[in-house]
Parts: sequence; C-alpha cells; structure tokens
Amino acid sequence: MVVVDASVYYTRLKTHLRFIKLLCITHFTIKNFFIGITYGFVIFLVALFSSFCRLFDELLFPNYKNIVVKQPVFIISNPRSGTTYLHRLMCLDHEKFVYTLLYHTTFPSITIFKIIDFFGLIDRQIGRPMRKFFDWIDNTFFGDWDDIHATGFNRSEEDEGLHFISGISASVGLVTPYEAAFRELYIPDRMSEKERDNIKKFYYATIQKWMYALGSDKLFLCKSVMSTGRLQMLQELFPDIKIIYLVRNPLNVLPSFTSMFASTWSVLYPQIPKNSPEYREWGNLGIEYYKYFTEQKTHFKEENFITVLYDDLVKHPKDTVIKIYKQLQLELSDAFLARLDEVTSKTRKYKSKHDYSLEEYGYDEATIKQELAFLFNEYPTLDTTN
Repeated sequence: MVVVDASVYYTRLKTHLRFIKLLCITHFTIKNFFIGITYGFVIFLVALFSSFCRLFDELLFPNYKNIVVKQPVFIISNPRSGTTYLHRLMCLDHEKFVYTLLYHTTFPSITIFKIIDFFGLIDRQIGRPMRKFFDWIDNTFFGDWDDIHATGFNRSEEDEGLHFISGISASVGLVTPYEAAFRELYIPDRMSEKERDNIKKFYYATIQKWMYALGSDKLFLCKSVMSTGRLQMLQELFPDIKIIYLVRNPLNVLPSFTSMFASTWSVLYPQIPKNSPEYREWGNLGIEYYKYFTEQKTHFKEENFITVLYDDLVKHPKDTVIKIYKQLQLELSDAFLARLDEVTSKTRKYKSKHDYSLEEYGYDEATIKQELAFLFNEYPTLDTTN
C-alpha cells in the first residue's frame, strides 16, 4: 500500500464515507442516493486530480518548500459578519498581500496554476472566449448567491474550499441537511493529534504553494469564517499570526448564517421546512463559534489582534481599514489608500437584498441572548445594531 505524505495531499476519508452512507443508506431516497453518489464521485475526482498534480509539484517546483510563511493575516468571524467585504477591501493592497481565488482552493497545485496561467495567456490573445465561458458558469451556478455572498472562480475567496474537499469543514452542510452528524468538524482543534498533524502539514504546504505561485515576497491574507474551530492549529503553525475578528449582533448573524445555505437546501431538499432542527443546527454551530473564539482569544498577542464591530465597518469602511493597519503595524501605501478611497466611496450606498429573520427558522431570541450573554456584555452596543 502506497501512503502519500500529508503535505502532498490529505483528505479525511471517514467524513466523505459518512456523507455517502447518510444519503445512500440511512436516509435513502432515489434523489438522496443520486446526491450521495454524485458527491462521492466529484470528491474522488477532485482529490485524485489534485493529488496527482501536487506530486508533480514535488518534481517540478521543489523550491516551494523553502518559503517561510511569515505574519499571515487572517480575518476570522462567524459567517455573515462582514468578512467578505473587509477581505476584498484589503485585497486591494495587492503590493502587500497574496490571496486565493476560488479555483486556487479547489485545485491547490502549482502545476495546475501554471497550466491555467498558460491557457489564460492564450485566451487573452484570442479575445478571451474561455474567460467569457467561466463568467457564464459563475452567473449560472453562483448567480443566486450574489445578494448573499458574491462568488466566482475569479473572485477573491476564503480557503474553505480546500478544507471542504479535505473533509475537515462544517461547510459539508452545504450539500447535506444532516449537519448534526458532523459535529466533530465544528472544532477540528479537538480532533486527535494525528489528524491535527496531518491537517497542519497539508495546510502549511498548500499556503507555501499559493505563495510560490502568487508572490513569495508578500504576506498571506485569508478570510475564513470556519477557521474559528482551527484557531489552535493556526497559532501552532504561525506564532506571529495577525488576526482580525469581526463582531456582529448574533440576532442578525444566526438567521443570516442559516439563510446563506437555504438556497442550496431549497433545491436539494425542499421537503425539509426552514423552521426545523436541521436548519437551526447552523445556529448551534454559530453559537459554538462565538464561545470558542472568546475562549481562544486570550492566547493572542495583543499587538497582533484587533476586534472590529460590523457596524463600524459598514458605516466607516476606509477609517476601519486604516485603524486595522495601524493596530497590526502594517504599512499603508499611497497607492492602496487611493484605491481604498475610490472603492469605499462607491459602496457607501450599498444595501443587501438578503432577507432573513429569527422567526423564519424558529430561533428563540431569549435563548440566544442567554447562551451568548458574555458577548452582549462585552460588546453592549451589539444589542442596538444590525
């Protein structure tokens, strides 16, 4: 039996097998069976192709291993707390940061990046037909998410696609309503030492590959709403990690978090009502994240950590970004400030069309306030904000 080192490729097989069992056996219907088999087939193909290309990386680009990932910047929060907006503002500082696009996280291989760059060059010479094709795919498959979380192959994106394929992310719930069966994925920090070591090896090597392809002389910038459960591993990998934590009123976050996945479930599992335990499991995950982050933040270095209120970011985006840079001791360039001013001046009138409510999913406001009393006590203005 050939064993591939985790730095080359890692996937938690039992997560994927459990997914298939739940859909194809435990909750069998013809439709569930089809979804389960399709999921397994896609995961297998992506993992096989990526691992094959990553083996080529070892032969063709071995110098990626020499890259030391220093002072990475992570934007971490519960979903629906403004992380995407802040991330894309900071991505404007492309002289300082490297960041991932969606395809980087799905196919994390230098070999793949080089192939795509080669065909991209050809595409530009012949009028961009391939770019137009992928724009069509973005509009077709991700268009319904534009008012929730604008997504596409060529948009800056968090690295959760990597963890989804690896089977260590609670985002598996995007394609199954049985999220409660995967609760050990909520806080991967609590997994076995062997699993943690494999995850860390794979993740560090992947960031090295991203930086090799995108800019080894820059800082890695990542926003990750599911990485609350991986905070210990992140600090073990990067002792000098810089963390930006966004805080938004949980009474808005939890139903919005749940609603984010409603568009997928309403198509795949329309028989499950929104006012059900399956949907509210996302709220349980969100509450767990608030608690775990509060527990872990005592270990952060003061000079490498800042908390930002969602309301401040939305009302004063430019000033908020400047405040973040000063706290984290990041240099502000004139070029970045000019781009930041241009973009934020255009987005001040933006209002999301994403509608949601506690009642829609059967959440109880009093229970949430009781569970998260520590958060409302620490940030008293949350109770009056969106």
